Amino acid sequence: MDQESLAQIQQLITASTDTLRVDIADSKRHAGVLAEGLRHELQLVAEGFQMHLDRRHAEDRSFLEEQFRETRALIQLSYGQIQERVERLEQRVRTIEQHLGLTIQ
Repeated sequence: MDQESLAQIQQLITASTDTLRVDIADSKRHAGVLAEGLRHELQLVAEGFQMHLDRRHAEDRSFLEEQFRETRALIQLSYGQIQERVERLEQRVRTIEQHLGLTIQ
């Protein structure tokens, strides 16, 4: 092989190597842009999911608070009814005791 052929081969190898380096650099840049885009989209998904969780939490809390209010109202109503029944029964016992002469004064 003569010097001229060797020089041409070296030129071809150098040109190919330079082209590969440029392609690799472009690919790295492109991959970086894609990764940044994915990072941004993932952030959007995470923010959307957090908003969904926050809304769901608020809905659940509102529902539970309403259930608590309803339960409390029913308990208060029941307590009032029981209190009235106890007072009526106590009055009946007092009346029966008076009729039987069992009243202690």
